[in-house]
Amino acid sequence: MLWMINCVDGPNTAPLRTKHRDAHMAHLRAHADNLVVAGPLQNDARNGSVGSLLIMDFPNRDAAVAFAQADPFNKAGVFASVTICPFRQTLPVA
Repeated sequence: MLWMINCVDGPNTAPLRTKHRDAHMAHLRAHADNLVVAGPLQNDARNGSVGSLLIMDFPNRDAAVAFAQADPFNKAGVFASVTICPFRQTLPVA
């Protein structure tokens, strides 16, 4: 089952994002089998991140929540909020 994980950065968290980026990327690589797409959300000027968007394949909400809670960005306080909801891919046709 696909899950959308939308993470919104807190104010002034760019230094935390930089500090914990390697650990965050390692966390994503450790879940490569669950990863559909992931990347940072950019500000309009495209010169800074304002959050992260991930589409992940997990069997249930508990697994999606556990993944998000274990994300080093989340644990370090980069994210002000994390929203998780089921996602149904319509296009492109899978």
